[in-house]
This record gives sequence, C-alpha cells and structure tokens, in this order.
Amino acid sequence: MTELPIYNKIFVILIDLIAIWLAFTVYVNNPKGKLNKTFLWMTVFMFLWVNFAFLARLVGRADLSIAETFLHIAWFVTPLFFTALYFLIIFLLKKEKEYQLVTAGVVIVGISSAFVTGFTHWIVAGTKFVNEILRVVYGPGMIPFLGGIFFIICATLYPLFKSYFKEPAGERKKLEYFIVGALIFYLANLIFNIALPVLYDIARFYFIGDYSAIFLLGFTAYAIITQELFGIRVLLTQALVGVIAVLLLSQALTASSWGDFSWKFAIFLFFIYSGYLLVQSVVKEIKQRTELQRLYEEVDRLSRAKSEFISIASHQLRTPLTAVKGYISMILEGSYGKFSDKAKTPLENVYKSNERLINLVNNLLNISRIESGKMEFEPQISSIEEIVEGVVAELKITAEKKKLYLKWEEAKTPLPKLLLDQDKMRQVILNLVDNAIKYTEKGGITLNTQILNSKLQIQIRDTGEGMEKEELAKTFESFSRGVVGTKLYTEGAGLGLYIARKFVEMHGGKVWAESEGKSKGSTFNIELPIK
Repeated sequence: MTELPIYNKIFVILIDLIAIWLAFTVYVNNPKGKLNKTFLWMTVFMFLWVNFAFLARLVGRADLSIAETFLHIAWFVTPLFFTALYFLIIFLLKKEKEYQLVTAGVVIVGISSAFVTGFTHWIVAGTKFVNEILRVVYGPGMIPFLGGIFFIICATLYPLFKSYFKEPAGERKKLEYFIVGALIFYLANLIFNIALPVLYDIARFYFIGDYSAIFLLGFTAYAIITQELFGIRVLLTQALVGVIAVLLLSQALTASSWGDFSWKFAIFLFFIYSGYLLVQSVVKEIKQRTELQRLYEEVDRLSRAKSEFISIASHQLRTPLTAVKGYISMILEGSYGKFSDKAKTPLENVYKSNERLINLVNNLLNISRIESGKMEFEPQISSIEEIVEGVVAELKITAEKKKLYLKWEEAKTPLPKLLLDQDKMRQVILNLVDNAIKYTEKGGITLNTQILNSKLQIQIRDTGEGMEKEELAKTFESFSRGVVGTKLYTEGAGLGLYIARKFVEMHGGKVWAESEGKSKGSTFNIELPIK
C-alpha cells in the first residue's frame, strides 16, 4: 500500500467528521425541509467523493484495479455533488419556478455525466503510477464531461450573484458566505483537479481540489450560524454538548483506578442527562419564538387589513353623510319651502346626529392615515397664542350654554413662534377644550400657556368630575373612554384624544392628563419643543 502523508489522513478525517456532524444535525432538525434534505444529499455525495478518491490513492500501489474502481465511484458522485449544490442555492433563493428550464438542463447533465463516468471507461479510462503518484488515464469523453460540470457551475453561480446584487444589504449577508465558500471550492477544483492534471500532467496536488470541499462546508456552516438557517442554535448546542461529553468520557476511560473511573463516569452520565435537557430547552425556545413571530406577522397582517377596511368604509360613508348634511341644512334654511314648527326640532336632531357621524368618519380616516403612515404633516412658523385665542372664541358660546366659564390666562410675555401644522394643532386644542366642556357640569375651563423647562406648555384645566389612576393610564388610547365620561356624554367613540396624542407626537411633543381623583377636576397638558 502507498503510504500517504499524515496531513493527508488528518484532512480526510477532519472533513469526514464535519460532514457527518453537519449532515446529521441539519437533517434531524427539519427532516421535511427541502433545504435540509438537499444539504444532506450534497454532504453525502461530498463524503463519497473525498473518501473514495482518498482510498484510491491509498490502495493504488497494491492494486490498480481496485484504485480504478474507487475512482469510478468518486467521479460518479462528483457531478451529483455539483447538482445538489445547484439545488441548494435554488431552494435557498426560492427561485424554483424562475429557473425551471435551467434546472431541467442541470438534472440531465448531472445524472448523465454521473452514469457515463461510473459505468463506462469513456471518462476514466484507467489508472497508473508515475513517480509514486497515482494518475488518472483520461478517456475521450473528458472534455465533454468538464464542459457539463462547467455548465452546472455557471448555472449555480448565475442566480446566486444575480440575487446578491438585487437584494438589500440585510439580505445579502446570508448569500456572501455561500459565494465565498463556493468560489474557493470551484477555483481549487479548476486549478488542482482540471488545469494542472489535464493540461499540464501535474497530479501531485490533486487532493487539494478534493479537500477544498472543507471550505465549502465551512463557509456554508458559517452562513448557517450567522443567519440561523436550519435551526443552527440547536445544532451548535448539540455540538457543544457532544464535545464536552467526549472530553469527559475520555477522562473517565483514561482513569488510573476504578474509583477514579467511577466518579468521572458518573459526571459523564450526569452531563449527558443535563445536556439532553439543555438541547430540549433550546428546541422549545426556538419553537416558541417561531410561533411568536408567526403570531406577530398575523397580527400585523390583520392590523393592515383593519386600517384598509376603515379607510375604504370611511370614504364610502363620508359622501352620503355630507349630502344628508347639505339637504337638511337647506331644509332648515327654508330652501324647499316652509315646514311646520313641529318638524323643526326633529330635523335639528337629525342634523346634529349627522354631524356626529361625520366627525366619527373623519376621526376614523385620521386614524387610518396615521397607522398607515399616510398622514400629511405641513409645518409652518405659527403663533400658538393665535391658535388658542381662535379655539376659545369658537367654543365660548358652547360653554356659556352650559353656564360654564371659559377663560384664557395669557402669558405675561409674548411666546415664541413655533414650527407647527396649524390645522392639526388647532384640532388638538379644540378637542381637549371641547371634551372639558362636555365632561364638566359646573364651574368652567381655564387655559394658560407658558415656557417651562425650555419647552412651551399649554394647560387646559377643568372643574369636572376628574379621573382615577386607572382611567388616566388609558386616557389617550384609541376607543378608550373614562367611566365618568361615559355617564356624562354617551355619544363619544374614544378616538379624539388618541388622535390628539398622535398629532402632538408628530410635532415632537407629548400630551398627558392629571387628576387628583373624582370630583377634583382634570388638567390636560401639551408640551412642545421650542426649535
């Protein structure tokens, strides 16, 4: 038998261990996954290729016929390995439908090349020893065979690079490692398995091309690790447990006495049990995270569907409501002739109800735009004092009808002008003051503006029923209303304060409510940055 260098044997053992470990753990983690199955077959083909090429060199001196048989097996699985690698990339990129014609060509070329190589002498015609090195005697079909392998390589690299340059930066990362590993493997085979032996009759470095598979496996494993493909956390945990278990067992087997062996072996058994529990806990955690991710995506999908439904429904409702408002207004104004005094009150009630519906629809549309990110923000240099003054003037009559006071305590010094979306900020203040009027039965509402901690603050204080801590926490949530509020004003939907909070946040500010409890009134605070 030919004595091969020790490093040659070490490389083969190392590749075998990595191949067995990866193939087993990847497949067991998800036996039904296409990627997992393909990776298993690719590793099996690589294992057969490397080992039978190694065995051919090992036994070649003793029996050239056996060496030739081993080389036929190694060359038989070579095109199958390249074909499996092609499918691994296609499944990873999820491009099965896009490359159906290419896939058919790869399958035909790969399988036909394998069988011609394995069962004929058309490619591997024989073997011989030259200067203590086993060499392959190539047959007449060698060039077509290499052409077929080159076609499969190109078919593998093309979609890989095409997807890499089209994907965003975050998605490219999982492809980079495959590209690096594949390029090293392909170049090593091109140089040491094709160019040197076929063109220059140099075969002494042939094993480097075979063993370059360790780079492909290594970078593939690294891609798995960094991108969490194939459930790598389970794989790594199993590997760690396995390595420590081997070390503990080796210590036990090399013990100097039965007593020493007993306690070391007991530690080994305890670790095996603990390692099993650790692996199971990792598997459970991954399943829970996967389920949480699925639920998150489902909730996100339902949220988008809800927003879309609200938007469509609101648009469809606003047109007829606006028409109803116009016709009732014209009837009340006498545009269609006189009507009895008895009908006036019902018509006014219909008009008010229609107004509430229009406000509700507008609020729903605002929420839909906010949640979808389509709400327009049009800031301009504005005076907050002018906005407050306009709101107070608009709502003063409403407050007086309830015999409430509505007063504005102006700042002693003029306030700086801010970059504001006037319509939205007006809607915020109008909403808060209007709510204060609705939910206050006696006393009144006071507004003041001031500079506090280098920020502009607007306070709206009322003498209403106040709120408990539980109600304060939910005040600015959508579809949320306080207990007292629902008693005093039953027609609200709980959307106004939520929209107000969103509008204030669009300005980089914040809004909150304070109350000392029931019957002690409430204070709503708006804080805006001074830019």
